[in-house]
Amino acid sequence: MQRLSTVAALALAARLFPDRSDNSFRHATAIRDAHFLVSGHTHLWNGYPDLSSEDTRRVTRLLLHRTGRLAILSAFRRAVEELFNSTEIPEGFALLDDELYLVTESVHQRLAALVNEILEVLDDRAASLDEGRSRPLAFEGHFRIGTQIPDPSRPGNGVIQAHYVLDVPHVETPLPDFGKPRECPMLSVPVEALRSIAESLDRAFGQSHRRQSLNRLFQYIRHADGSLLTEKDLVLNAGLIRVLSACTGSGKSVLAKLLAEWGVLNGYVTGIVVPRNDSVLAFTHALRVELKELGRTDAVVVPLISPNSMQAEAEKAARSHLEEGRLDEADQAFSEFAYGCGMQARSTNTQDVDLWQPGRERCSDFVGIDADTGEVRRHRCPWYAHCGKHRHQLALDSASIIVTNHINLMSGRLHVPVLAEGKLRNHMSVEEALLRLTHLLLIDEADAFQATGFAKSAHHVTLARYGSRQPSALQELHDQFSVRAGALMYELERYIHPKITQARFLSESYVSNAANGRIAQRGPNERNRQQLARRRLIIPRRWDAWCTARLWRTPEDSSPTHEQIDTFRKLFNPSEEAQLTEATVPAIPGLDDSSQDHLTRLRSELLDTTALREGADPVFDGAHARIATATTPLLDPALDDDDRELLVDLLVRRAYLEQIRAQIEYVTRFGTSLKASGITAANQLAEMLDDNKQWHAAPYGPLGAPVFGFTAIHDIEDKHRTELALTSFAGDPHAYTAQLGDTTALALCGQRRIVLGLSATAHMPGGTMHHLITPPTWYVPDDITGSLVLKSLPLVDERNNPIRISGTSDIHRDQAHQQMGRALWSHIVQHLKKLGSRASTAHRARILVACTSYVGAGQLAEGMISAGADPDSIAVAARVESESAVPAHFRRRPAWHEIPSDALERFPHHNSAKILIAPLAIAERGLNMVDHNGRSLVGEVILAVRPIPLMDEPAQLLALISSRAYSALSRSQDPAEMLRELSRTSSAVHEELFRSHHFFQSLPNQVRLSIVAEMLIGIIQLGGRVRRGGDQGVLYLADHAFHNTASGSDLPRLIRELRHGWAKTGQLELLQNIYGNTLTAIFNFADERTNH
Repeated sequence: MQRLSTVAALALAARLFPDRSDNSFRHATAIRDAHFLVSGHTHLWNGYPDLSSEDTRRVTRLLLHRTGRLAILSAFRRAVEELFNSTEIPEGFALLDDELYLVTESVHQRLAALVNEILEVLDDRAASLDEGRSRPLAFEGHFRIGTQIPDPSRPGNGVIQAHYVLDVPHVETPLPDFGKPRECPMLSVPVEALRSIAESLDRAFGQSHRRQSLNRLFQYIRHADGSLLTEKDLVLNAGLIRVLSACTGSGKSVLAKLLAEWGVLNGYVTGIVVPRNDSVLAFTHALRVELKELGRTDAVVVPLISPNSMQAEAEKAARSHLEEGRLDEADQAFSEFAYGCGMQARSTNTQDVDLWQPGRERCSDFVGIDADTGEVRRHRCPWYAHCGKHRHQLALDSASIIVTNHINLMSGRLHVPVLAEGKLRNHMSVEEALLRLTHLLLIDEADAFQATGFAKSAHHVTLARYGSRQPSALQELHDQFSVRAGALMYELERYIHPKITQARFLSESYVSNAANGRIAQRGPNERNRQQLARRRLIIPRRWDAWCTARLWRTPEDSSPTHEQIDTFRKLFNPSEEAQLTEATVPAIPGLDDSSQDHLTRLRSELLDTTALREGADPVFDGAHARIATATTPLLDPALDDDDRELLVDLLVRRAYLEQIRAQIEYVTRFGTSLKASGITAANQLAEMLDDNKQWHAAPYGPLGAPVFGFTAIHDIEDKHRTELALTSFAGDPHAYTAQLGDTTALALCGQRRIVLGLSATAHMPGGTMHHLITPPTWYVPDDITGSLVLKSLPLVDERNNPIRISGTSDIHRDQAHQQMGRALWSHIVQHLKKLGSRASTAHRARILVACTSYVGAGQLAEGMISAGADPDSIAVAARVESESAVPAHFRRRPAWHEIPSDALERFPHHNSAKILIAPLAIAERGLNMVDHNGRSLVGEVILAVRPIPLMDEPAQLLALISSRAYSALSRSQDPAEMLRELSRTSSAVHEELFRSHHFFQSLPNQVRLSIVAEMLIGIIQLGGRVRRGGDQGVLYLADHAFHNTASGSDLPRLIRELRHGWAKTGQLELLQNIYGNTLTAIFNFADERTNH
C-alpha cells in the first residue's frame, strides 16, 4: 500500500504541479510537491478549486488510501528513497537529487492513466481488507467469549469466560442499503418557505418565538463584507464549511430545525450535529412533534449516539425527568435508548448473566468453529439485525433527519455492516455515513465542535500498571512475541526482542518506582503540590529549559541559549553523533575548560540509568545519588537544596521516558511484520503512532508530525492505581472542521457536501481552540438580543489584601477560594435584593458564579456559608459521575444543594436556591435558563477565577501551536512552500513553549494574547446566559489576577494589545460588526484602567 501510494503521489504531483526542469524532454517535480498531496492540506492550495473533477477525485482517492505515516515529510522522503533504491522503480521515473525527481516526457503524457490504474488497485485492496473484516453469524454451535468484569477484590478487572450454546434458524436479514451518496452541490432555500413553516408551527402550538426568531435573523443577517442579505433565498453551497455567526438567543436552533423540516417537505435529508447526547434527545423529540403537526408522520428522525452509551443515556435522561416530575418525558427518554440483550438468555455462565453491563457487549467477538473450514474464528451475534442496541443505526437508510453529537460524528463507527454502492462495508465511520446519506449537514456550536476535535486529539495506550492483573499493551506484546517469535526472520526477531523487553522493563520499573515514591511526579511549578489522585501529562522535554538553566547557571531573568539546550538533550542520546566534544559544548560559567568533562560524566550516568547494573534496578540501586554526585560540580554553589533535588528527579524521569519512547518507536516500525506473524498486540501501538486509529484527510497539523508524551497516573493512597501511558497528540482540527464538506466528503463518498456551522463565537482571531480558520459567510450583529456590561469586582480578604485565585496552588488556592466566597457574599446579598425588589428584574433574581473546577465551586460555597449565607440558597454543580461512582453512604453530603452538571437548567425552578456555582466549562454554553417568553432567568454573572488553561494539556498545546501557525501564514501560489512555512512557524512556537516557564505572566506575549482571545470567547458565551430575551446582562470579574497591573499580565492591558493587533491586521472592523455592543463593553472595561 505504501509503495503504491508513493508512486501515485509522485505521478499525480508531476501531473498537477509546474515543471521545475529546464529541459523539454523531461519533467522535474519537487518531492515536497508530492508530499503536499498526501499531507491533506488542500485548503492551502489556491489552485485546488480550479482542478478538474477527475483530478480532484484522484487527489482525494489517494488521500483515502495513503497511510497516516506518509503525511509526515521525513517518512515520505524515506518511502521515496526506498522506492528509487528498489528494483521496482516505475518506468520513466528517476531521482535527480534530494529535492527533485524526473519523469520522462513520454510517461508524463500518460500520468493520468497511471494514477487511475494505481488507484483501482488500491480500491480493490481496500475492499478486500474490508471484506476480510466480515464475520459470520453465530447461528449454531458452541461459542465462547472473554468478558471483563469489575472485581473489587483486586486492582484492575477480572475476566470470565462466557459459554453460549446456540441453535438459531438461519434467517438472513437484509442489510441497511445506503445506495449512492446524495448529489447536492447547492441548495437554494426560500426564506418565505421557512417563514411559512414557522408560522404554521406557531399557530399549532399557540406560540410566536419561531416566527419572531426567524424574522429577527433575516432582518439583520449580513454577508461577510457587511452588506445585508437581500436575496429571497438562502443559498448553501457544498465544499468548505459555511459559517453563520449569530449571538446567543438569536434563534440559531430555531433556524436549524426549520431548515431540517423544510428539507423533509422537499425531499432532502438533513444531518444535525449538536454538542451532547441530551441535546440529541431534545432535538429529536422537538423535530418529531413539529413534523407531526406539519403532517409528516412518515418522516423518520434518527437519534444517533454510540450504541455503547445508549442504556446509560436512557437511565440518566429518565432519572433527570423523574426528578423534575415529568413522568411522560422520562418514559419517552427511556424508551428511546434502552435495550436488552437476548444473548444473555443463552449463556451457560450465570455469573455472565448477573454481571451483564449494558454497553460492554462484545457483539462481534463470539469465538466458535467455522462450519465450512473447521477453523476457529470470530462470529457476530445472530440477532444484531433485531437488537434494540443497534436499532438506530439500522434505521439510517430510511432517515429523513439524523441527529448526532460532536464526538460521535468525529470518532463514532457503525456497529452493523451496511451496503454502500452495492458493496459490503464493515465498521463504516459515522462521519462517512452522514456524509453519504445527507444533503445538508448542520453543526450547532461549530466552534465547540472544533474544540472537541482538540480534546479528542490525545490518544493513550497503557504501557504499565502497578500490580494489576489487567495486562498492559507492552505486557501483551511481550507475551505474544514469546509465543510467536519463531514466525519472524531470525535477524528481525533478534533486533526487536531486546527493544520490546527493554521498553517493558523500563515502563514497569518507572511505574514501580513512581508508586513507591522513588521517581517524583512533580515539576518546578508544583513543588509542594500533593493530590490524592493525579493524572498528568509528561513530555520528556517539558522542563528542558529549567534544567538547562540550572546546569549552565543562567540568571533567573534570562533563558538558556539554543546551544545550551541542544547540548543538554545530547546527555540522553546514546548515539555516536551525540558524543560531547570541546568544540560543541558551551562553557559553564565558573567551570570553563572542565565543562566538557563534567557533562560527559553526567551523560554517562544518565545513560546508565536505563540499563540493568548487575541485575539491579537502576533507581533502587542508587541512580539518584550517582546523578546528584555528577551534577554537583556543575551547579551554582548558591543553588538551594530543593532545586538540586528537583533537578535530579527531573533528570532521572527524563532518562527513563526518553528511552521508553525510543524503544517503542523502533518496535512500531516493524508493525506490519509483527502483525503478519500473528503478533497483534503491536497493532494498538503501531496504529497510534501511525494513523491515530481513524482516517483523516490531514492527519497531522502544522507541525507535520505527531507529538509524543506520556500520561502518568499516581495515587498516593492507593499505589496500585499507578499507571504510565503513551500519549500522542496528532490531528488538525482546524483543517478538519474547514474541510469536512470538501476534501473529507470527496475522499469518503466522492461528493462535496453542504456543511453549515452555527455559532456565536466562531470568529475570534488569535483564539486557539474555538477560532475557525474559515471566516464567517454570514453574521447577525450582536446588538439584536440585549446587551452586556463588563465590570471589575475588586474584593479583599480580612487583612485587606486583594483576593487572587489564579496562579495559586495547594492549600493557598483552597484558602483563596474560601476567602473569595466570603467576600462575594456581601456583594451577592445586596444584588439579589436589588434584583428582587424591581418589577422589571424580579423574574431574574438569581446569580450565576463561574469558577474553574468542581472543587473550587464547593470551596466558594463554603466561604459564602461561613459569611452568613443560607445553605438553602446555594446550588453547586456536581459531577454526574460522582453520583453513581461513589455510593451515597460514602460521600459527605454538603450543606448546599447539588445539581448534576447535565441538569443545570433546573436551577431557575429550584424551590430555594438563588445562587448557582458551576465550572465555566459547563456554565458558558448550552444553559438555556429562560422563561416561556425567552427572557433570561439569571440577572447577574460573576466570573470568580481567571480561567487560564493548563499548558501541560495536550489539547491546549496542539491548539496553541496550530492556531499560531495558521495565523502567521502568508498566502502563496506554492502550496508546498506554505506547508513548509507552517512547519517552521509551528516548530518555532513549539520550541518557544518548551524554552519558557509555563506560568501565565512568564509566557511569551503572543501566547498570552491567544489565551486572552480564548478567554474573551468564554466571557461572551457566559454573558449570553444573562442577556437572553433582550435583557441587559452584567458580568463581574472578581479574581484579582484579572486586574493586577503589577504583573504586566492584567486583562485590561492584554485586551488593549489584542485590539491593537486586530486593528493592525485589518480584522477589527469585522469583529466589531459581529460582536457589536458586547465587544464595545469589553473594550470599555479595558480602557477604564489604563496603566501609565
